Amino acid sequence: MGDDRTLQPAWDFLQAHLGGFVGSPGFLLTAVVLGIYVPGIIFSIVDVVVAKRMTAKECGAVYWRAMKGYGTVYLVALAVFVFVPLPLSLAVPKQAPTDAELLRDLVLYFLVGDFLSYWWHRIEHQQAWYAKRVHRVHHTDRPPLSIWTAMVVHPMEGLTVFVFFHFYGIAFGIHLFTFAIAAFAMTAVTMVTHSGYRLPGYDAIFAPAAGHDLHHSIRTPTNVSVVLTVCDRLFGTFQPASYRRPSPRDRVVAA
Repeated sequence: MGDDRTLQPAWDFLQAHLGGFVGSPGFLLTAVVLGIYVPGIIFSIVDVVVAKRMTAKECGAVYWRAMKGYGTVYLVALAVFVFVPLPLSLAVPKQAPTDAELLRDLVLYFLVGDFLSYWWHRIEHQQAWYAKRVHRVHHTDRPPLSIWTAMVVHPMEGLTVFVFFHFYGIAFGIHLFTFAIAAFAMTAVTMVTHSGYRLPGYDAIFAPAAGHDLHHSIRTPTNVSVVLTVCDRLFGTFQPASYRRPSPRDRVVAA
């Protein structure tokens, strides 16, 4: 496994079809945006069509409240990266990362992102001024949450948590393809944690949606992380929560 490069065909495909865009910051930004929209669209369909947890109008309202600003920023930024010559470009290695490098950096990306975002989230709740004027925007949504609740955040919070989630990729010279994969995966995980659904395999590894619904339901710092449960367990803020069905407006209880 150490020297194998399983992703080489995929990396060759991206370089051949995207050309210079691969070396643009827009490539990484697109990975993040896909991490928002891929799970967002899937769970919106589940909410409206499968589980009938909300109407299309209700789902659309949460989406628009969450994404009308961030979606516009992405489109403007993408246009700049594509059409405006910029002095900034990213190193684009010809070879894909080895499987060992990919695994190592993905694990560290998630561990570092979980640790930094956990403590920042604790601070967001502890600092009264910030909690009232910034983080409160996110907590206006109460369970049952829509997956788009993950993006209902004040712009100041959006910027800071972005840096903490992706700090490992920003601060360390990891392979560009690994950075894009990790950025997509990290973003998708923070979205799914707000989805409200039991996902047994997912819940065994990442922060379960029931736990984060509980975080949105009570005032004490509980189930703070939206990535893993490692820091919550280490620092005493983890509380098991269970899913229950009787009322769609009251689905989560402390276990």
